[in-house]
Amino acid sequence: MALKVNLHKWLRGIFVVLLGLIAFDGYSWWTTARLNSTIADGSIIGNTTTLPARGKFAQAYYYAQKGDRERSMALYKQVERLADVEMARAAQYNRANGYLFKAMELSGTDNQNLALPLAELAKDTYRSLLRADRANWDAKYNLERALRLVPDPDDSDDADLPPPQQSERAPTTMRGFTLGLP
Repeated sequence: MALKVNLHKWLRGIFVVLLGLIAFDGYSWWTTARLNSTIADGSIIGNTTTLPARGKFAQAYYYAQKGDRERSMALYKQVERLADVEMARAAQYNRANGYLFKAMELSGTDNQNLALPLAELAKDTYRSLLRADRANWDAKYNLERALRLVPDPDDSDDADLPPPQQSERAPTTMRGFTLGLP
């Protein structure tokens, strides 16, 4: 009889703990769903409360889609400071994309002089991102696009300089051999 009573107490305790965990999980789900609905309908823009980094990222993306690049860039910069590494890199990538797209828009207009600094900012931001994550193929591709838009200046001044003293001259010290090809 005592064993049966103790078993019922243990089961009730486990049931209460499970109900608490379900309530906590339900609350977390509800707050996430509420944040997602404000993102989906655009009302997150009017949200003046303190948002998590993901909420600020969503605001920045919304502003970028609406064409307000200055506000978007400022929010992406905030996300880079506040978020975890993955979110910060995504914000840095989007910020570089904003610079590149604006430079591409200006390159065919009368304001072509403004495209150069924006393209340089995009290239610097992509390079900074690639220093942190060499496997980011999207950043590599967009860096190539930025380089095609505004190529880096050639260092043609170095071509006229003599080779450094004490440098090995590999072509003269290497033994030549053929691979048997005609």
